[in-house]
Amino acid sequence: MNSNNFKLKERVKELNCLYRLSRVAWEAKNDLGAIISKTLEILPEAMQHPTAAEARISIDSHDHSTPRFDKTITVIAAELKFDRKKFGTIKIGYRSIRSSEEKLKFLTEENRLLKTVAQELSLVIHRASIEEEKHKLQIQLQHAERLAFVGELSAGIAHELNEPLGRVLGFAQLIKKAGSLNEQQTEDIERIIKASLYSREIIKKLMIFSRQMPQQITKLNLNNIVHNILYFIDVRFQSRSIKIVKQLETSLPEIFADEVQMSQVLVNLITNAIYAMPHGGSIYVITKSNATTVKLIVKDMGEGMTPQVKEKIFEPFFTTKPVGQGTGLGLSVVQSIIDSHHGEIIVSTSPGKGTKFEIQLPLKQEKKKR
Repeated sequence: MNSNNFKLKERVKELNCLYRLSRVAWEAKNDLGAIISKTLEILPEAMQHPTAAEARISIDSHDHSTPRFDKTITVIAAELKFDRKKFGTIKIGYRSIRSSEEKLKFLTEENRLLKTVAQELSLVIHRASIEEEKHKLQIQLQHAERLAFVGELSAGIAHELNEPLGRVLGFAQLIKKAGSLNEQQTEDIERIIKASLYSREIIKKLMIFSRQMPQQITKLNLNNIVHNILYFIDVRFQSRSIKIVKQLETSLPEIFADEVQMSQVLVNLITNAIYAMPHGGSIYVITKSNATTVKLIVKDMGEGMTPQVKEKIFEPFFTTKPVGQGTGLGLSVVQSIIDSHHGEIIVSTSPGKGTKFEIQLPLKQEKKKR
């Protein structure tokens, strides 16, 4: 093959490569994974020795390569950048060919093609990243709107139920106090009182979730919250072979927080941990601190959660408990409380290996003025 025919053939391959890549950018509709995958497939075919060519695209420390890129011995590279800011590289390399001891070399045209591909790919990736971020923001907005609607609905339901429930509870307690009841009537009144108190707790959760109950911010030590709550919980769950282990930092700094809400956070987390261990086991309640945060950790050795369940646990009314055994508000309330305290919840879990909830609360949060 003479020189002109060779150059023409290589030029046709280059143009075909650029055309196919432009089609990919159009057809993939900003699917970054598909764009990268197709680019890795197309680019080696435009090289002088396509059967020995391998490619790699690196974006923000994430590498995407053809299967044998690590075996390449001659490599050229071009930067992926936008507005002069580098965010990755694209590389093409040649493996050695057994029939030839000589290293394969890249042509000047191949270097030029790689730079052109890098420029086009940079624009495509930037556009795809913007669209992906836009999509994420739309999902977050929809979720926020859904939560706002649920919050308004919850607040309305809570207010509507609170007054008649208070009357039921009040009259039941008056009847009990008046006496002159037989044994069956006394039991029935006690059931009414217990059911009313349970319902009132649900209404409190609804009101906290919908931010209807004002916070009472005071200076407190989380260790005291732990001691007070465990004093009541220990006795209640001894029959379930549950052991609660305290690992509390002795010199834990004080923080500004709502004592009742922090107590509710701990009760909800421990209740969930107990439910996750139907055959018993140990629950660890841990406090610790560093220069910026105080941490409250509740860790169980229970059933754990799948990624699908973990993704939904903070959604209001989502529960894995049987019908009638859970409202699905516990963790929604926990998140609402921690958010209002400018804190963070980190969840670590996997099926069969238990779950750890780590609450991080800022040390520098100032007491709110009233």
